[in-house]
Amino acid sequence: MKIEVAFTPAELAGIDLGDRVVVVLDVLRATSTIVEALANGARAVSPVSTVDEAVRLAEALGREGVLLAGERRSLRIDGFDMGNSPLEFTRERVSGKQIVLTTTNGTVAILASATARRVLIASYLNLGAVAEELVHDGGPASIVCSGRERRFALEDALCAGALVRRVSERTNGAFELNDAARAAVDLFAAYGADLAGAFARTAAGRQLIDAGLEADLEYCTRTDVHAVVPELRDRQIIS
Repeated sequence: MKIEVAFTPAELAGIDLGDRVVVVLDVLRATSTIVEALANGARAVSPVSTVDEAVRLAEALGREGVLLAGERRSLRIDGFDMGNSPLEFTRERVSGKQIVLTTTNGTVAILASATARRVLIASYLNLGAVAEELVHDGGPASIVCSGRERRFALEDALCAGALVRRVSERTNGAFELNDAARAAVDLFAAYGADLAGAFARTAAGRQLIDAGLEADLEYCTRTDVHAVVPELRDRQIIS
């Protein structure tokens, strides 16, 4: 088994993903929000890149039973039903609904990975479930960090390291890692004991705090809360 980590989606350029399982991470906050939504009964999440595309898709699907969600600079987009805080996506709000979601980094990374054999969505909230799925699948895997505005984001790298370590525990280390995967494991070893503190010092974390959304930081560090493994199929994420 081979596991690679890409610290930004740009590292996927020119790579044939056809034989790989890609795991997308955007811990603060898109993949955490997707996991929370599907765990709370959302029918599906449709990731899109732009605000205009999100509005068009929601209108095409019919607004009854559809929630339009997304953020720019961490804040809910004007006219949208919801933002991108996992705390918004309660069972009462999203059960049975289809969600159209656009975010600054996460949905872009998901769509960039769409040519892979499988695309899974991970966060700390479902870390163990995704690790189990990777072991069960057994094929080569690429863990893709969404990053922040096409640059490295520590919070995603830490989660990548945590995921590699979980897979290692289940396989007795019987796999091949690239250099980025080894670096991610080392980063998690250095910072993983205080994820909330580490997140608060990141650029994304500081932006959330400035926006009054510091509760999201703590929630997104919660580990193994849900057993769902969201997967992209035909441009919809389902569990």
